[in-house]
Formats: sequence, C-alpha cells, structure tokens
Amino acid sequence: MSELLANIRSRIEALGMGFQFIRTMKTNMNGIKRETWLLEYEGDQFVFVAGQKNVTLGWDPSKCPLGKGILEDLREESAAGFAYYQEELAYLKERYQKDIQKANADGDSSKAGTLRSELVEELEALEGEMEESGCMGWDNFITRWNQHLSQCLSPLRTADIGDMIVEVDSRYIEKDMPSLAQAVRTLKQDPFTLATEDEWEYLCNGGARTLFRWGDTLHGVLEEIYNIGTADDDEKTFSILNRQNMLGLLITYDSYKMEIIDDPTYTKGGDGGCSLCGGDGPIYVLPCYTAFYREQVPEYMDNLSKHYYSYRRILRLP
Repeated sequence: MSELLANIRSRIEALGMGFQFIRTMKTNMNGIKRETWLLEYEGDQFVFVAGQKNVTLGWDPSKCPLGKGILEDLREESAAGFAYYQEELAYLKERYQKDIQKANADGDSSKAGTLRSELVEELEALEGEMEESGCMGWDNFITRWNQHLSQCLSPLRTADIGDMIVEVDSRYIEKDMPSLAQAVRTLKQDPFTLATEDEWEYLCNGGARTLFRWGDTLHGVLEEIYNIGTADDDEKTFSILNRQNMLGLLITYDSYKMEIIDDPTYTKGGDGGCSLCGGDGPIYVLPCYTAFYREQVPEYMDNLSKHYYSYRRILRLP
C-alpha cells in the first residue's frame, strides 16, 4: 500500500464510523488516472475522493471552445436532422399534391383550395419545428446549441474542493416529496450531507475541462442515450454511460434520473427524460449529460416523484 493510501485510510478510520475498506481501486477516464479506496458503510458503497484547489467549473459557450471531436459529431447530427426534415417536407408535399390533383380531377375546387391552405399550414409548422430544432443547416444548429447552453448550464467559475467520502451511485428518494426545498432539508442526515453544485460538478468531471465527463466525443454514446433501458446486461458492461468515471463514481448516465444537491431551486444530472422522451433532438437532450446542466424546479411544483429524483450522500473530511 502506498504512503498516500495509508494516510487516507488513517484519516477515515479516525472518523470512528466503521467504514469497511473493501479494496484499493484504480480508475482511468478521459486521460485522468486515480487511485483510491472503495469503502462500504452499512451495506452501501462509497469511495474516497481527493479534492482540488482552484478547479474550474461551469461552462460559457463564448469562452469555452468545444473539442474537435464534439464539433465533428455535432455536424453529423445536424446533417442527419436536416436530411430527416427534408424527407418529411418532400413526403408532406407529395401527399397533399396527390389529394389536390384528385380533388381537381373530381371538379371539387373548394376541397382543393382547403387542401392547399392545410398544406401551407403544415409546411409552416414543420419549418418552425426545424428552426427550433436547429435543423436548417449547421449555422442554425450551432446558434441554437449555444443559445440553449447559455440558458441551461452553470456559469464559468473557480472553486476549492475539499476531500470527501462519496456514495458511488445516487439512490432514488424513498417516497414522494412535497417540494425540492423539503427534500434538501430531509436528505441531509448527519453525519452525511448533500453535495453543493461546485462539489457535484467536480465529482462528475473530476476537474476535466471537457463538456462531457467521458471526453470530447459522441461516438458510441449517442446510441446509448437514445436507447436508454434497452441494452442487455452484456452491452451495459461495455457502455460509456454506465461506466464509473475517473473518480470511481456512477454519475450523469440517465437523463431520467434527476439528482438532488444542496440547492432548493434546481437539480443536476438530467431533466426527468422530458427532452429525450419528447424527441426534442440533440440540442436539448445532450446538455443533460454534462456536469454543468441545471434542471430548474418551479417553486409551484408540489410533488417530487420517487421514480425520478435521487440523491447521493457525501461526507466532507476534516
């Protein structure tokens, strides 16, 4: 055992909480390698996480350039979206033209006029959907992308993060909660607490300055994102989303799972699957998988479902 790991073990034992030391573990993701302790407390798994001073958190689209891999993959998504809508437009026009021609052949000019009006309305609606989804060319896509990121991600900043013991995976709340503020108060049970947003973002990205914790690529992960819950056990073994990150944590792998932090106004880690289930496209789905995404919870919300909201216990080390 290295001197560093021995020192960590000594500090944890000094807490007198009865943490069981399962094994030392080495993690490696996005070029970041760590060695730490895997722990157990009352049957649940935790890891020791070393903190870092002056770590950069948050994201500003005007100041944080996207990696080359992300840009290339987004271009492919933009092109695929544009091609899809072109096919939809062509199909819509063809279908209506056939009906209009038939109406004219039958001498029903009134019906033909109604069909022309309906075609114009449907084309306008579809083009509006294209605009909103950023599927009218790359420039439109990247403009929409940056606009959305500026609205849903936490601000660029620096923070000092201390050493922690952190639950490996978040757990769903055991019962529906009347409000997020109530949940935050209830879930902070001594000696454990909830991570602040600064701590949570560090736990997710490990201090790496990539938009996604797995790095500057979307290859291999898009299929997982759009097919959550359909992969069999063998496929999950080799997945990107379900793989422990560079700190040994399972985090930000399912946009349906919203993680409660020490804040009464927003959650992290997803949007409850709203954008994914709604078919909103990559501009709205992908940001849910970044460390910096915030899901605002309206003040009037009077029910947090145990099937969507989760929390992760942490213990800050002195």
